[in-house]
Amino acid sequence: MLIEYYIDQPGDWKHPTRCVIIRGWCFARAGRQVRGIRLRTGRHVLAGVVGLPRPDVKAALPEAPDDNTGFEIRGTLPAGRITLCLEAHLDDGSWAQLVERTVRIKRQWVPLWLGGGDWTELMFFQMPAHMAYPARPVRPERFPAPGPASVRPKLSIVTPSYNQARFLDETIRSVLEQPDVACEYVVQDGGSADASAEIIRRFAADGAGRREQGKITTETVPELSTSCTPRLVAWESAPDKGQSDAIVRAFAKTSGGPDDVMAWINSDDYYLPGTLAYVADYFAGHPDVDVLYGNRIVVDEESREIARWFLPAHDDEVLRLNDFVPQETVFWRRRLWNRVGGLDTSFRFAVDWDLLLRFSAAGARIVRLPYFLACFRVHPAQKTSAVMHSTGQQEITLLRERTQGRPFPPHELERDPRLLRYLRKSAFRQFLWALGIRAP
Repeated sequence: MLIEYYIDQPGDWKHPTRCVIIRGWCFARAGRQVRGIRLRTGRHVLAGVVGLPRPDVKAALPEAPDDNTGFEIRGTLPAGRITLCLEAHLDDGSWAQLVERTVRIKRQWVPLWLGGGDWTELMFFQMPAHMAYPARPVRPERFPAPGPASVRPKLSIVTPSYNQARFLDETIRSVLEQPDVACEYVVQDGGSADASAEIIRRFAADGAGRREQGKITTETVPELSTSCTPRLVAWESAPDKGQSDAIVRAFAKTSGGPDDVMAWINSDDYYLPGTLAYVADYFAGHPDVDVLYGNRIVVDEESREIARWFLPAHDDEVLRLNDFVPQETVFWRRRLWNRVGGLDTSFRFAVDWDLLLRFSAAGARIVRLPYFLACFRVHPAQKTSAVMHSTGQQEITLLRERTQGRPFPPHELERDPRLLRYLRKSAFRQFLWALGIRAP
């Protein structure tokens, strides 16, 4: 057998639910490597995470390549009779079938917003990080018309990146091609071994570096163009101490007054057209707002929409229990950043939640806007997938217990009525959206 594998969960394939979690281990023989894992049901594909720690497998099977042979797949399945195919992606690009089962998934008759489903179903359907429906083109957002003429704040946006050449071009374009906004942009690359530096250099040469084309490596331009066009004012490709350190380094190359606005967008995510002008206009018309965020579109590796998050109005109490805020949609005033001292670079995964918690503790007024501002990309190599199972969960637990002032076990969180109400409000907004109604 080319691939050795074992499935720990589910133990019973006869009665699967709509929300599937598959855990196990696998590795390839004959010098081959497993690069990925997926569950396929026709057009519906759930990508999983490989390389999870399983030292027990290595201890029992010396032929296993290392301690990291575990995998996990999470997602939702369509109702009805379907065929499930569990497949492993090998290093030659081929897919090897591990399991095939024909099952029947029961239909949920009581809507989630009316009380149907439990915590697991609410999380899987309202905050998905997987394919919720077959991939389709992303539909542009229809932002409201600008309000009365007022002075818009300047935006300072940074992108931390490392070995993301495949997606970096789209991320950069999503900032630089935004119309009608004064924005300084910085890309901080961690010394990538792929083509990232060449991609950034091309944008620098096309924009801020035209005065010295072909000579740009790292450039900092102190002043912002007055033409209300985003500019790549600085970039660097050099080793750093991780994402948090890269973000801090990048923001140090920006400027702005207390009322100006800051944000970071990761190098595999991207803004929707018109987002930056809408954000700047909203801040201009709401001087009392310190932080804003919006809804999230989930996209696949090919930038096709596979899910959406419909978020209720912001709730500081819920924020202290769990982070439901899409990081790629968050913008804040520079005065607030200075007040809390910026990022805590000791965090590797939950750095955005830590920042939001400190914003809230500092008395910030945080609002959620009922518009889709950015796209969050799901792919096997992303930081969210790779780190969530180790450092990520540890940091989440640390922040929750720090904020609550006591241990907070998962089973208590899953029964918390505040979170259940929040998720059902999300489901109701999704229901209204399907009817063509945008809830405030």
